[in-house]
Amino acid sequence: MTGRIIKALSGFYYVYDYASGIIYACRARGVFRKNNLHPLVGDEAGFVITHEQDREGNIEKILPRTSAMERPPVANCDLALLVTSVHTPDINFSLIDRYLVCLQYAGLTPVLVFSKSDLNERDDEEEIKKVYKGSGFEMHFISVDDNSGIDEIRQTIEHHVSTVAGPSGAGKSSLLNALTGQKTLETSDVSEHTGRGRQTTRHTELVALSSDTFICDTPGFSTVYLPKIRENELKDYYPEFVELQDGCRFRGCVHINEPSCAVKAAVEAGEISRVRYENYCRSYDELKEINRRNFR
Repeated sequence: MTGRIIKALSGFYYVYDYASGIIYACRARGVFRKNNLHPLVGDEAGFVITHEQDREGNIEKILPRTSAMERPPVANCDLALLVTSVHTPDINFSLIDRYLVCLQYAGLTPVLVFSKSDLNERDDEEEIKKVYKGSGFEMHFISVDDNSGIDEIRQTIEHHVSTVAGPSGAGKSSLLNALTGQKTLETSDVSEHTGRGRQTTRHTELVALSSDTFICDTPGFSTVYLPKIRENELKDYYPEFVELQDGCRFRGCVHINEPSCAVKAAVEAGEISRVRYENYCRSYDELKEINRRNFR
């Protein structure tokens, strides 16, 4: 039998059987531990039923993955809704850009979703659009309070296996509740003391919206670690840089100290966001230091 792992909790993997639509609580065979392979939510799995009445089984194999992430631990997603609020908590462009790098590295197409739009001030949306102009990332401004933008998100994720990523308190679970039309996931307010969201999602879970549309809720993270890449590869995860790189004087330009750099010229001309560029420079320096320590 073949199905998809929709939840991992307390040593059990909950597998949605494609044929019957029944969910079975399965254990992973010891061979996975022996081969250092860990089943992930989103994995397609071959399994056998051990107790039909109790709906229990064993996972015997994991089918080849099209994508995989360690944080959040999820496989076979092709879209990632990167959900963040503009206010409550306040937007963090540095964190967003780190998420964008990680999601692209994992083989996912990021979609920027700015939640709680009912709290936005007049110029907020235009300022955010300026930051990500030229990046090519799809953007949505939504509010679950009045359902604005929710139908557009439904259209975006239709026929896809999507994951929801972003910091705690950004409204990820609220968005999933709006998409499913029922309150299936716990939500909470932002802490007044810290200004950060309280984490309500404790585990990763895949929710079926239709037979070919799934969406995954994941715990939020306030810290995102960059992928294990060389610093000169970072530029490839900034689409607006890639578009201009042929105009740089030097092949392999990393857009930091090189003269006649088309990317730096675009920043000075206001064609590329200085916020994005400065975040890139900080991440470049961070990767350079990490690689210096690891490869010396």
